[in-house]
Amino acid sequence: MPLLWRVFATNAAVLIAATIVLVLSPATVSFPVALTEVAVLVAGLSAMLALNLALLRRVLGPLARLTRFMRGVDPLRPGARAAVEPADLEVSELTAAFNEMIERLETERRESARATLAAQERERTRIARELHDEVGQALTAAMLQLERASRRSDAPARGELEEAREGLRAGLEEVREIARRLRPEALDDLGLASALAALTNDVSRRTGLRVERRLAANLRRLEPDEELVVYRVAQEALTNVARHSAARRAWLTLGLDGDGRVALTLRDDGRGFDPATHTSGSGLRGMRERAVLIGASLDVESRPGHGTTVRLRLS
Repeated sequence: MPLLWRVFATNAAVLIAATIVLVLSPATVSFPVALTEVAVLVAGLSAMLALNLALLRRVLGPLARLTRFMRGVDPLRPGARAAVEPADLEVSELTAAFNEMIERLETERRESARATLAAQERERTRIARELHDEVGQALTAAMLQLERASRRSDAPARGELEEAREGLRAGLEEVREIARRLRPEALDDLGLASALAALTNDVSRRTGLRVERRLAANLRRLEPDEELVVYRVAQEALTNVARHSAARRAWLTLGLDGDGRVALTLRDDGRGFDPATHTSGSGLRGMRERAVLIGASLDVESRPGHGTTVRLRLS
């Protein structure tokens, strides 16, 4: 029965029941109305309204549940769908249409985000190549010129030239480090495990954070997009630990979870935070968006004073 007629039938049933009770009961209303008659009328009206409310709440309950579900939809946690209630034709059609809309939006968001990620990675690769080839070569040439000049100069000027050459050497190393962070060569040449090992070593060297890693060897072969997302999530999570957590140790694990899915877990012993108040900060939104690209789920567990755990599960 359509919703309109169900509401009408509910109200009609209440009114018919009230009329029958009024006809069959000995209650009467005189003029002027007596106090006892007013009490009877108020009691009857209250009972009729309560019954009408209870019946309408039952009829409109599916709509209220669908509304609550709509308000709780999180674009960064895809896959949730509203339950279709076949007993209510119009509500079930509305729920099915809403689920189809969510499916289309998630697909379009995933495809557009994947195209954006690919464009970002191409730009990262181009910039890294230019830094390595052009800027790096220019700095190397300048360093060699300073070295030749220092050999031909007298002792007072040689010290200044050597100092300038060491400054150029440090700048060259920094440029190469930036290029490696923009596009890790190990990920393209040696695979995900080697890239994660190089990443943890680099973070430990630069920040002093002690990172222990455990990388399983029996994992399924991941797609290039999956490897890239796993690496970028690990990179962002380690950066957050080094910058914000005041942690001394971190543990990185790549393996299988209890359901047999590939999972990346990063845990630290830092000061932690309240995830409810940092839903879009510290790179969390970026990590969630990257997880959405490959249909993965990302969970963050943290409490002030008890460290943080970031877990990425692939589908």
